[in-house]
Amino acid sequence: RRWIDQDMVTVRLTGPFKNILVASENYLAVRGAPKSIADLHRHNCIGFHSSSSGAIFDWELMEKPAVVKTSGTALVTGPMEAMSLVLAGIGVAYVAEPLARRYLSDGSLKWLLPQTAVEFDGLFLYYPQRASLASKLRALLMWREKY
Repeated sequence: RRWIDQDMVTVRLTGPFKNILVASENYLAVRGAPKSIADLHRHNCIGFHSSSSGAIFDWELMEKPAVVKTSGTALVTGPMEAMSLVLAGIGVAYVAEPLARRYLSDGSLKWLLPQTAVEFDGLFLYYPQRASLASKLRALLMWREKY
């Protein structure tokens, strides 16, 4: 965290997590599971795009590391949209594991190519120590302390 200014306050919002590839059992029954990163090009990969610039984000995966340019019939701007589509059997999604955890546990989704998962330190909130806190930020910090 050396790149964060010294007067910034750091608040951890989540523990470490991984971004993972998932697909529904229904999708996999029809299309089969990819056996490698190269196989993803034969699958309907649910892509993410920026709502402001329209740029399509590549999937950055571990294992060599690899960058996958998604190609598929669906583009979303948020992770919940991706989860809805993957649960509907539309294709393969690249999502944060905590979002998929419940569905992995109940068997609705399958974790694909686990060796490609990218691990992150977690999500953090940064704000200037000297700043007066907006009421919404104060409420978030108070809520976080309770849980």
